[in-house]
Amino acid sequence: MDLDNFYKENFSSLRNFCYRWTGNIDDASDIAHDSFIELLNQSKKQNLVTNPKAWVYRVAYNRCINHHKFSKRFFRGTNLSEVTNAITYDETSKKTQNQQVRLAMQQLNEKEKALVILYKQGFSYKEMAQVLNMNFTSVGKTLTRAIDKLAKWIEDEYKVT
Repeated sequence: MDLDNFYKENFSSLRNFCYRWTGNIDDASDIAHDSFIELLNQSKKQNLVTNPKAWVYRVAYNRCINHHKFSKRFFRGTNLSEVTNAITYDETSKKTQNQQVRLAMQQLNEKEKALVILYKQGFSYKEMAQVLNMNFTSVGKTLTRAIDKLAKWIEDEYKVT
């Protein structure tokens, strides 16, 4: 495997995946770089990685979860209800819609959140199952439930019909 080409082809989408978790482009870039470095270390150890894309996303996923837990634990975040009350529904505002989706994504558990992000990035169910180390047959149902949760939360919160 040519690691340079693999990096060039996948870095941007991996960083986007991490950005959706962290909300910070610098943290996302760091996590993505660290994930590729870990893949490089695996190849130097001559450990066989059968699906490098799924493997590097799995490493990034774990690092994003750790980052999220660290941030929640050590940094005082904005109260979700305060942010929700501050947002007014405006059909024409893309920024407001993005804020609503981000708030709704916070309502999902880690696996559901990752599935939605991977789905948006065009991963197949098989790839999602490999990244998240879950049963292939569970991906579709879990993803559907996650999307339904998002839709219901946004509908309930913003009285969207």
